[in-house]
Amino acid sequence: MSLREHERRILKEIERQLSEEDPDLAGRMESFGAGDPDAPADPSLAGWRPWVACGLIAAVTAGLLVLLFVLTPSTPQPPASTPAPAGTSESTDDTVPEADRVDTGPASEPVGSP
Repeated sequence: MSLREHERRILKEIERQLSEEDPDLAGRMESFGAGDPDAPADPSLAGWRPWVACGLIAAVTAGLLVLLFVLTPSTPQPPASTPAPAGTSESTDDTVPEADRVDTGPASEPVGSP
């Protein structure tokens, strides 16, 4: 963020007064950083190489996501006809096959009679 001309003049005046009143403190403050305050701390960040690295990382991430979606098995699609409700048989025939019937005997005969 750059400063306006008026703000720069005010800061220069403050720096001048500080160096007159306390030269030791002014010397310490100058050692923190000189030059443009908007300049990046690391000059190598101003080049194009960091942007290329970020672009490559983004491209690899996007490629892996696409690969993940392509290789992930999809959920099975329902059949074209409407499936029967759960717990019911698909056929409407209520008859029990002969092999599965249980012989209960005649219904009119009491149990345990001779």
